[in-house]
Amino acid sequence: METRILHLVKRQDDTFDYDDIVLVVRAADVMDMDNAVTMLIFLKTMIPGGMRKVLVDMEGLEFIDSSGIGVVIEATKLIRQGKGDLALMRVPERIQTIFQPIRLNRFVRIFATEDEAAAFFRLV
Repeated sequence: METRILHLVKRQDDTFDYDDIVLVVRAADVMDMDNAVTMLIFLKTMIPGGMRKVLVDMEGLEFIDSSGIGVVIEATKLIRQGKGDLALMRVPERIQTIFQPIRLNRFVRIFATEDEAAAFFRLV
């Protein structure tokens, strides 16, 4: 798992406002029962700490099982309680086919590019 911050607004002062940033988390190559919990623990630390915008980059994801999908759903519910949102980007086609039967796209926004996601998060 790799993380970085996408700045939506650049401030001139030293204040740190979670509304101005998006945390970008790169999913591991496999999100299954054995390693999906790592992402959940990380997000359960960041979200109560004030993080309101999380973007999960799934470009390198090769496999996801119900545990991985459960992490996405649980983290999304948690962040929405704090009036934030979680979105996915660059979801490989083979992973999208796994999401289709459960219609995950109706619950979590999915974007093809970082620019599309940044535009969405400007409104959150």
